[in-house]
Amino acid sequence: MKEDIVPFNFSSWCKFPMYEVDFGWRNPMWIGLVSLPFKNVVIFIDTKSGDGIEAWVNLKEEDMDKFESDTELLAYASTTTLNA
Repeated sequence: MKEDIVPFNFSSWCKFPMYEVDFGWRNPMWIGLVSLPFKNVVIFIDTKSGDGIEAWVNLKEEDMDKFESDTELLAYASTTTLNA
C-alpha cells in the first residue's frame, strides 16, 4: 500500500438489538467497547433512546486531538451524559 494512503474502516451496528440483550441483570443502560486493537476505525450504533446515532471513533492519539478540536465536525455533534 502506498505510504500516503491511510485506510479507514467503517462499520454500522445500527439496527442490531444490542439494548434488548438481558444477561440476567436487565437490559444495559449503555453499551460500549473496552478497547479496539485497531486504529482508524469508526463504528456507528443507535442510541438507546433510538433518536440518534453514536459514532465510536478509534484513532492514533495525535489524530484524535485534531479530530476532537475540529469545529466543523463539532457543529454536527452533540454530547450527552449517561444518568444512572
